[in-house]
Amino acid sequence: METEDQKKHRKKNSGPKAAKKKKRHLQNLQLGDEDSGKRNPKAFAVQSAVGMARSFHRTQDLKTRKHHMPVPPPIVAVVTGPPKLERALCYNKFTEIRGPVTIVSGKKYRLTIIECGCDINMMIDLAKVVDLVLMLIDASFGFEMEMFKFLNIFQVHGFPKIMGVLTHLDSFKARLRLKKKKKN
Repeated sequence: METEDQKKHRKKNSGPKAAKKKKRHLQNLQLGDEDSGKRNPKAFAVQSAVGMARSFHRTQDLKTRKHHMPVPPPIVAVVTGPPKLERALCYNKFTEIRGPVTIVSGKKYRLTIIECGCDINMMIDLAKVVDLVLMLIDASFGFEMEMFKFLNIFQVHGFPKIMGVLTHLDSFKARLRLKKKKKN
């Protein structure tokens, strides 16, 4: 009775001794190591041609979708103001600018900076497509007539976000005078 209650010793499944036994067992069955994974050929066979075609097309669609991810359009920013200030802002990175400059700031985010001259036709065209306006204002001089024209054009063609940038603040020596100018 006592011998029936005791469990039998389990076979070793891993380690060098078990690997030798497995190899010996496969040699007895006359199967090599390369054939050991192919003992059940029906498991890896094609069950239906239609299912195989569907899975192939599905994987191909997923692969091409990775390559053709839709990228949102860039944020269009316009820099307007006196010509000397615009060039001073952009010449830090570039020696010569011809047309819009696109900056890639991430996988999905791009920023296109366009310089706006004093031409009214150019102002109208840019007012229709712009998302952000950087108005460069010379603090020692103040607003110019072109700025007011540009603001009126924006009111007619949809008002984007406008950010005023004061320049030449370092030319003021007195703090009180600088504070008044900023307030104006």
